[in-house]
Amino acid sequence: MGAEQKYIREAGYDVAEDFMESISDMDIRTGIKIAKFIEQNVDSVPTNKLISTVLGGVIVDDDEEPITFALEVIKDDSKYIILADVQLISMDEYLDLLNLKLSIK
Repeated sequence: MGAEQKYIREAGYDVAEDFMESISDMDIRTGIKIAKFIEQNVDSVPTNKLISTVLGGVIVDDDEEPITFALEVIKDDSKYIILADVQLISMDEYLDLLNLKLSIK
């Protein structure tokens, strides 16, 4: 666990227990695709000093079907982004986040 935590911190983010629990409950392929998506796009998360931010994301599964998810992040002035939680959501919920400009690009 110590080596894993060191790698995550070197990548510029930290993970909460809720995030690890949620992603481990997903299908392994879905969890890996979401983790790769987050790693590639984690720099685009806006800074919010007061509260956590919920952002929508979408990946495509092996059957070419979209999988939408909500990612709760905390990004303040520290050098680490905290991945607080991740949940699969409906396309309608994702579109609501997209309309609010709360999506990961």
